[in-house]
Amino acid sequence: MKQELFWIGLLLILCVKCQPAPPIKLQPVVLKKFQIFLFSEDQILSTVIWLQPPFCLYEEWMMKTIDPSVATRNSSSIQVEVQIKEQNETFVVPEMFSVPQCKTLFGESPPTEAYVFQVGPNLNDQSNTKVTRILPGVVYIVRYVLYNNATKLAQTNWSQPFKTRDLLQSPREMLASLQGRSGGMVVITVLLSISMFLLLVGIAVTFATHK
Repeated sequence: MKQELFWIGLLLILCVKCQPAPPIKLQPVVLKKFQIFLFSEDQILSTVIWLQPPFCLYEEWMMKTIDPSVATRNSSSIQVEVQIKEQNETFVVPEMFSVPQCKTLFGESPPTEAYVFQVGPNLNDQSNTKVTRILPGVVYIVRYVLYNNATKLAQTNWSQPFKTRDLLQSPREMLASLQGRSGGMVVITVLLSISMFLLLVGIAVTFATHK
């Protein structure tokens, strides 16, 4: 009887040791030094923010995580989160973006269809129950979040503030503005016309004296 109990206890110990270890629950990695840039400083719009794709975001996550095998590039995606500066409510771009390739050794961006990440004109709240819009003349901050299916792998810090362009003046406002400055504009136009005439005369005299 004692021998049977011994063997039963030994088998139980071996079975416990043979059980696979529970999977490691990965905490999202915060990529503090990852920078977010506008696609173009000269193409700022009123209701849309264009961002450069986060090249090498996936590679930075791989270097920081303890288990890079949990997600491949093809199975991962990027979500853009948006806040109005100095407000706590977070909105998201409805579409998830594919993960772009990393830059080359020469610093050149790889050829990719996702050459720009468009934020707006519509945004959803995080519960996907409310829709808002990117507004003119408002300061926004954004960050990138790397997902594998529904698992959050990494996120960047919030970006520097990006301000959308103010709306253009209506025709009536533009007319009122021009009327308010009509006298000054006339003077400036006359002076510019005289200066251009004198410049052309000077050029003509110069060519005549050198012949």
